[in-house]
Amino acid sequence: MMKHENHMRTIYSKDKGWFWFGLTVLIQLLFIIVSYLIINLSL
Repeated sequence: MMKHENHMRTIYSKDKGWFWFGLTVLIQLLFIIVSYLIINLSL
């Protein structure tokens, strides 16, 4: 029973890690798009 519980916990933490990874990638993409738009609009 304990083994199964630990397995579930690792899956949960893994999903959490992927969530944060996706979030940081999205934020970086957003910054790139915003800076790209600013550069194009200012020219």
